[in-house]
Amino acid sequence: MKYAVYTKWRWSDGVPDPSHLQSVMRGYRDGYGKDFPPEEVLWWKIDENHHQDVIVYPSEEIANAERSKLEEARSKSSQDNNNVMVEELSLIHISEPTRRYAIS
Repeated sequence: MKYAVYTKWRWSDGVPDPSHLQSVMRGYRDGYGKDFPPEEVLWWKIDENHHQDVIVYPSEEIANAERSKLEEARSKSSQDNNNVMVEELSLIHISEPTRRYAIS
């Protein structure tokens, strides 16, 4: 089963343009080389000062192993970009249907 981590962030100076967010993620990803743990990272802007994201990992074990490096990157990002995480939720994501038939 896949494992997803959802977060919501507040940017004091406003959410930057997508190219800035992509460059932040590229810098984080490039620190790993070929072995970047997340399978997918999705970001979206919800208003002028907030964005949300979801990081999808192949498993909960990989997400937990990644946790300390992720926390370090978040701390650096908050200091460098004047942003703060306001919500976080971790959940198991089942990628395959568990039932073949609809429940009536």
